[in-house]
Amino acid sequence: TMGQWDGLFSSCRGVAMMRYTIMLLMMMMLVVVVEGQSQDLTMMNGGSVLAMAGDGCVALAVDQRFGSGPQMVHVAPRHVLVPHAKLMVAFTGMEGDIQSLSQDLSVHLLSHAQPQSSRASSSSCSSQIMSPKAMSTLTSHVLYGRRQSPYYVEPLIVGLEKVTNQQRIDHDNEQSVDDSTNDNHCNYRPFLCAQDVIGAQSKSDAFCCAGVASKSLYGTAEALWRPHLSPDELRHICGKAFLSALERDCLSGYGAILYLMTADGGIVQYELACRND
Repeated sequence: TMGQWDGLFSSCRGVAMMRYTIMLLMMMMLVVVVEGQSQDLTMMNGGSVLAMAGDGCVALAVDQRFGSGPQMVHVAPRHVLVPHAKLMVAFTGMEGDIQSLSQDLSVHLLSHAQPQSSRASSSSCSSQIMSPKAMSTLTSHVLYGRRQSPYYVEPLIVGLEKVTNQQRIDHDNEQSVDDSTNDNHCNYRPFLCAQDVIGAQSKSDAFCCAGVASKSLYGTAEALWRPHLSPDELRHICGKAFLSALERDCLSGYGAILYLMTADGGIVQYELACRND
């Protein structure tokens, strides 16, 4: 009958209007995200990083999405600078500035290592390596030196800092250079430091993050992290917090890499599967 057909047509129109409304809302949300990116150049290429501290271990998670605004361009692990087995520097921001800052830091690390290697010593292990605290100070110095034309990069410095007997009493009297001669007779504590584009440092004993999904990362990390995590527990909790935050951000994802740093085992890399949309 005509009444049945009219009811069917009206229900179809209602479903079509609902779909149209949902699509319009999604487009409005995308416009808001793009406008936010255009105002903040550190978010132009997307990407996020998360670091967590455990009991004598550190976990660093990075995503693999490289984009230009909302458009995905390439899928590859985010750049991580590894000076040695107890220090890593992760970057988020504009890819060109990331490469430039990484090269500047590599040059400074090379100039720091050459005088040490040229010295003659009777000890078999007399070379000195840069500590995470010294690396954080160096990175902050390089970024602040370019404050007039800054690198649009937010670095994350993580590592294991050597703890001496005096440092256990007073954490403020830390050495800026590690001596590798007593690695078997000392303890290590996690070091986490996030910085902005001019090198302002934000240190934490629990976790720190950077990138476009930083708001979601702070929430998931705060909900899941707890003190004195073992390496296995830290790996699972950091990975879960990172992937949960990526599910809430459209400018991050396409797979993730997790680096687990321990005092004895060095750095172990794990691949994390996540959404690819």
